[in-house]
Amino acid sequence: MTKVKIVTDSTCYLPDEIIKKYDIKIASLYVRFGDEIFRERVDIKDEDFYKRIREGELPDTTQPAATDFITVYKPLIEEGYSIISPLISSGISGAVNAANAAKKSLGDPDVHIFDAKFTSLGLGYQIVEIAERLYDQGMTKDEVIQEMPSIRDRMYNFFVVGDLYFLARLGRIKKTEAVLGSMIKVKPLLYMRDGAIDTLEKPRTMKKAKARMIEIAKQIIAEKGLKHMSIIWGDNREEVEEYKDVCAKEFNKEVSMTRLGPVIASHTGPDILSLQFSTER
Repeated sequence: MTKVKIVTDSTCYLPDEIIKKYDIKIASLYVRFGDEIFRERVDIKDEDFYKRIREGELPDTTQPAATDFITVYKPLIEEGYSIISPLISSGISGAVNAANAAKKSLGDPDVHIFDAKFTSLGLGYQIVEIAERLYDQGMTKDEVIQEMPSIRDRMYNFFVVGDLYFLARLGRIKKTEAVLGSMIKVKPLLYMRDGAIDTLEKPRTMKKAKARMIEIAKQIIAEKGLKHMSIIWGDNREEVEEYKDVCAKEFNKEVSMTRLGPVIASHTGPDILSLQFSTER
């Protein structure tokens, strides 16, 4: 049987127990404050990152290089592993391009690089399903690769942010939209659409936006079933804990909480609330 390892990037934000259980390998992406560059969750703690934002520092992200993936891929290849590498959406990061450059530099080994078209648990849940198929169900690498697009199609990510400025300053939404949103006090309901951030609706208040996320999720889940669900937060734990309790009752399911790391939080800001889930079909 072919030996297979999963290699992803640090924005999957999976719990440590899942990463250890399946021995998932991770290439760290980068966050920057001025001239200081940090590897996510290696060189900087989440608490320190959010503290700096709250004190007025503005973070940025730095694109990964091919060498970041060579460092992870090469030892595995030398040990005889094939690699499946689902990565953060190419619509918001250069990780896929860097990984492809790494593969080419290594002589085009057996590495399957996959654009997950999501980040956070939209990426993380894909990794979990890939790992379950490979290591729990005993599917072959080729069988799993064939199913990966359909796994991706069962991911959903809806979110609202406290301040659109963070998304606008790094080019994730138009600056004019951020200014307009601030002027007329709307809280756009955002989502991942074909690998990029898009606006789904424009509720007037945060309360309405949070309610609409639940309504939309209910419509999807009624048709497709529910497999995993988590509420994503940044530096606003109390608000998110309340929302998690509401969701647990609404969906009659245990709902986890997952904190955004520095790379994605650089784009969303500290006040983010996201409902992320995967469906059964």
